[in-house]
Amino acid sequence: MVLEELFSAELYRELFNNDFNIGYAMGAGLVIGLLILLLVVRVVLRLLFRRHRCGSIVVPDAGGELIISSEAVETAARSVLEDFPELAVHRIRLYRQGKSYQLLLHCAFVGGGKGLPETSGEIRPRLIETLEKMFGIRSLRKVQFRIDALEAGAAPEIQPPAVPVSKPASPVSGEC
Repeated sequence: MVLEELFSAELYRELFNNDFNIGYAMGAGLVIGLLILLLVVRVVLRLLFRRHRCGSIVVPDAGGELIISSEAVETAARSVLEDFPELAVHRIRLYRQGKSYQLLLHCAFVGGGKGLPETSGEIRPRLIETLEKMFGIRSLRKVQFRIDALEAGAAPEIQPPAVPVSKPASPVSGEC
């Protein structure tokens, strides 16, 4: 009985019998329609621009294509990362986004005097250069670090900021 009253035409005639109610319903419908449209656009963009995990990198060559496996890329990356004891790399993942590739390094930060920004600033160019020289990979655009853990002994030394010492303020004369 209640559902029949809710979906009856008489109820809707009463609700929309004046201009205010019609305008209110149109505004609410517009807002709901825009929210649904934005949700659909977001889903479509996520599907188009997501990054895909891949098992190899295809490098164009004069005689065809070179296919380099992710294991070979991981081995080359680990050879570069051996020079950096500040990071203990657990896992290396290769992703493709469009026509470019990304490396994601899952690691633990061990420390050892250097901070992560300095260490990552040294690793990125060396890693990209090594992969380009070794395999001819020019499509590697990003090297991302994901710090999963902070190893024992990696606590940074906290130092006060360097503030220049200035002379103390002189007292103001008695005239006001």
